[in-house]
Amino acid sequence: MHRAITDQEITTLVLRCQRGEVDAVETLYELYADRLYRYLLARTGEPDVATDLTTELFVRVIDRISRFKLNRRRPAASVSAWLYRIAANMVTDHYREQQRLPQVSLNEQWPLPATRGNPEKVTEKQEEFELLSQAMTALSEDQRLVIIGKFGEDMSNAEVAAWLGKTEGAVKSLQHRALRAMARFLKREEL
Repeated sequence: MHRAITDQEITTLVLRCQRGEVDAVETLYELYADRLYRYLLARTGEPDVATDLTTELFVRVIDRISRFKLNRRRPAASVSAWLYRIAANMVTDHYREQQRLPQVSLNEQWPLPATRGNPEKVTEKQEEFELLSQAMTALSEDQRLVIIGKFGEDMSNAEVAAWLGKTEGAVKSLQHRALRAMARFLKREEL
């Protein structure tokens, strides 16, 4: 789990980035690169593509940071929302270029726990993860982000709300709808 980024820290950092301070851009990269990579990996299911998109994302951030308008009431949330929106748009562009449906691989994002000596259990777990991946693909972008934040990053509702720039009530609602949609998908697959 990543450490929380404070509003004061992000405000100072963005202002420094907007002044062109290279070390501030490096700090922004260090704070967000791993988070964004994992998000992109969850969306594409391809480590090489996620790596390339993460690099391209930060090239875009460097190009656009001078025009970014920081929300003074919720600076950290506004930066996170901006970065994840860029990432989401990049995934959409990637799939437009590839002209194929996205596949989410939970195996690489959240590796299976070791199951000693029982190939049946390993195969069963892999099949379960594949079904979960397919169910995740059917969710809306906001629902996917809530599920990744809550269960992949082990964040509280308050942390997910700050991260996405939403209220805790909206996060609870998104989580509820996402889990119901996944349950419906999994129930259909069992038939």
